[in-house]
Amino acid sequence: MKLFVIWPEKSLELVKMLLEFEKHGQEIVYWVGHDDSEAYRFPKTIFHSYLDAVKAKPAAGVAVSEFLPLDTDLIEKLYITESLILTMLNLLVPESGVSERKHLYYEMVQYWFGVLKKYQPDAIIFPLVPHYVFDYLIYELAGLLNIKTVVFLETRIPGRLFLMNNFWEGSQALQRELEQNKGKNSVPEDLSEDIREYYNFHLNKNSGFLPPNIRYLKIKHSFIYRIFRNQKIQKSIRDGTFFPKTLNYLLRELRELKSNPPAFFKILFTPVINFLKWNLKKEYASIQSDPDLNKKFIFLALHSQPEQSSSPQGGVFVDQILLIETLAAALPGDWLIYVKEHPAQWLRNGLNFSPYKYRGYYETMAKIKNVRVVPMNISSYDLIRKSQAVASVGGAASWEAVLASKPAIIFGYPWYKDCPGVFKVNDVFSCRNALAKIASGFLAEQQKIINYLAGLDKAAIRGFISPSSGLDSKVSKEAGMKNITQAILEELKQIS
Repeated sequence: MKLFVIWPEKSLELVKMLLEFEKHGQEIVYWVGHDDSEAYRFPKTIFHSYLDAVKAKPAAGVAVSEFLPLDTDLIEKLYITESLILTMLNLLVPESGVSERKHLYYEMVQYWFGVLKKYQPDAIIFPLVPHYVFDYLIYELAGLLNIKTVVFLETRIPGRLFLMNNFWEGSQALQRELEQNKGKNSVPEDLSEDIREYYNFHLNKNSGFLPPNIRYLKIKHSFIYRIFRNQKIQKSIRDGTFFPKTLNYLLRELRELKSNPPAFFKILFTPVINFLKWNLKKEYASIQSDPDLNKKFIFLALHSQPEQSSSPQGGVFVDQILLIETLAAALPGDWLIYVKEHPAQWLRNGLNFSPYKYRGYYETMAKIKNVRVVPMNISSYDLIRKSQAVASVGGAASWEAVLASKPAIIFGYPWYKDCPGVFKVNDVFSCRNALAKIASGFLAEQQKIINYLAGLDKAAIRGFISPSSGLDSKVSKEAGMKNITQAILEELKQIS
């Protein structure tokens, strides 16, 4: 079987996985990998640098001149894909206009359609839901060409993830388990230790708990981490030259600044200018208001963007203003929507306006009828527990709501979309139906959640791909990758 592997990870475990594929007779035709993986290249495999793929540069040795320009029929079949990718391109070409983006998109389709038609893979393997433009395009083209895909989606339960063929539809293994167990009631003691501990912890957790992904981001984006992750700095610490080199560097920079007054004043006043400049945080503060937790309200938890959970998993609701407008149009007359920004948004992406969250972004939200933007220091824990329901594209807050017996409203396609207590909506009418049930007293039942977790227990693989998903995991990276490898090989047997 011929495989495309779109897996840009730098690890020995990945190399072992690829070798295991070959051992079982799989032919790796094309590999999009981490640049530093070149030493592990396979002689018969076309290697494509991940960074080059992100920048829409072709792989070395691929005869791009053979690929014909796109025809109208193909472009029209990909209109939905084009719409989502034009938003994804915010990350790649943030300053470009629509016409420039469209032509870049056409060039990418021409390349990847040509590659898929020329090399004819039987299956394409992705580590996570594709979300870096090129990989998402490959995914959608594969669907168009009836090429099987293998995709992983991590859950919020550390060290558990789903294997899927279609992330829009979700885990077929989970859906089979839920269908087979209809009418059966499980108890927490039926659950594996890791899931049972997770469930019990979240039943009793306090408001000071930080989820693993937020803890990971706080570490990753801390000043000390960013300084000391530099390989040159690590080497100088090991060989004892860090402090002399630092002193020499500072003295050299000081001499250069003395000889270049404009540069000196730029460094001196840049922090002052940035402090005075209007930004996302200041705009947010200018329109925020304290919530009245005694009123009936929906807690709307915004997603950090750009991020896989909203693009592509949010579909059209990657536009979170559209989401809020849709929910607000369905709201009972005396209810409010309390909107809160994601705690990682400014940490990860800075305070400057961007194509995702532009000048006027929060102001537009605050002008929508019955919508209030609440301060960041208001506890999400309290907002969840005092709300009538929690809404999001498909974020952690909606999942935590279900665990707390609160209804969840989701607009996207998260891993927990099949859980009882979750309302999947896509327009004003489905929102009205969901809110009518919630207003009538609907609650997420703990028995049904335990039953769902019992199905997840059997369907989910023990392993992780993202470092943040491995923080509290009981499975090692090596053991997890062995499980993932075995799951892929079993899936390939079903495809062949």
